[in-house]
Amino acid sequence: MRKAGKVGLWLVLLASVSVPLPALAQESPPPEVPGRVESDPQLAAASKAWHDAWRANVETHLRSVAARGTPRDLLIVGWLWPMQYDEAGRPGAAPWRLARGWIEAAYSASRGDDPLVDWALLNACAKTEAGCDREMLLERMTAADPGNAEPWLTRYSDAVQRNDTVAAERYWQAATGATRYRSRANETGLLMAGTLRQVPMPPLDPALAAAIGEDFMLGRAATPQDMPDVVVMAMHAAVAIPALHPLTQRCRAQVGHLPADTLSACKRLYTLLADDTSTLLFPAIALPRLVEWADSDAEREAARERLRQFAWVHDSVMQLYQRPAHARRLPEDYIDVFLRDGELAAMRHQLKINGIAAEPPPGWQSDTPQYRPVLTGSPAAAR
Repeated sequence: MRKAGKVGLWLVLLASVSVPLPALAQESPPPEVPGRVESDPQLAAASKAWHDAWRANVETHLRSVAARGTPRDLLIVGWLWPMQYDEAGRPGAAPWRLARGWIEAAYSASRGDDPLVDWALLNACAKTEAGCDREMLLERMTAADPGNAEPWLTRYSDAVQRNDTVAAERYWQAATGATRYRSRANETGLLMAGTLRQVPMPPLDPALAAAIGEDFMLGRAATPQDMPDVVVMAMHAAVAIPALHPLTQRCRAQVGHLPADTLSACKRLYTLLADDTSTLLFPAIALPRLVEWADSDAEREAARERLRQFAWVHDSVMQLYQRPAHARRLPEDYIDVFLRDGELAAMRHQLKINGIAAEPPPGWQSDTPQYRPVLTGSPAAAR
C-alpha cells in the first residue's frame, strides 16, 4: 500500500483498493508501482481537488444523518466519518473523537432490538476505542438469533482467548446446535453504501475518470458511483470477520484422527459455514473439509463437485486478472450483487460479463494447490 501522507481516509482507500476483493486472495501482493493518477502531477492534483470537494459533501451529509439520532444513523456516521492521517499513519485527534462520540451515542441509544446494530457495534466500538460492553452485545445477539452459529462462535472465540474453558464449552455446544451460519457483514456494507450514495458527487473529469478506471483495474472509465463503492468495499474488507481460528483449531486433528463427537460437531458447523456465501472465505475454509469428512462415497462425490464448482469460480476470476486491463471488465453493479447476493454470486456475475461460463466444463479440475489434491482424491494432502 502506498504511503498516505497528510491526506484523508477516502483518498487513502481509493489509492489502496486497486483491485476488487477477490484478487486479494492471491498468495503474494502485487509489487508496489505508482498508478496513473499518482504518477501524473496534473491528475494527482485533480484527484485531490475532487477528493476535497467530495469530503466536504460527505461531512455535511453525515452530520444531517447523525441529527436523526437513531442507533443505525449514529453508528453509520461514526463508522464512515472521514479521518485524516499523518505520515506515521496516526489518525487526527479531532475526527477520531467525533467518530468515537457517535459510536458511543449509537451504543447508548441501542436497546437490543436491532441485531445488525449490535453486530456492527462489536467492530465499531473496538475500532474507535468506544466504551461498550462487548459481552452484553453478544448476549443480546445470541438471544435475538439463537439459531445462528456465528455469534455463538464469536463468544466461543472470546472465551478461548480469555482461557475460560467452562464458558467456551458452553458456547461451543450452543454453536453446534445452531441451524445456520449468518454473517451480517454484507448487511452492514449495504447500510454504508446506501448512506454514501446519497452524498452529492462532484463532476468527475473524463481524463481523471479514465485514469482511475485504469488504476482500479475496472476495464472501463470510473463513474461517480464507483468512488463511494470502492470506499465501501475497502471498509467492508476491514470489518472484522468473527475469528475462525479457534474453530479451525478445534476441528484440526493434532495427532491421529478427531474424536467422533468432535468430528460430528465440526462437520455440522462446517456445513453451515459452507452455506454462507456472503464472503469467499467461508466456503474456501469449509468445502475441502467436507470432502475429507464425508461418510460415504456418494457424499464425498457430492462434496467434491460442490468444491469443483467453487474452485472454477475462484480460479477463473484469478485468471481474469491476468488479462490486460482493456480485456476485462468489472460490472458497474458488482458491489450491489456482492452485498445483496454474496461474493460468490458477484464473482459469477463478473465472469458472465467477461464472457466466461459461470460453471466448469465436464472433467475440469483446479490447479490451485489447496483444491487440486482434494478434488483428485488425496484430501490428506490439503490438511
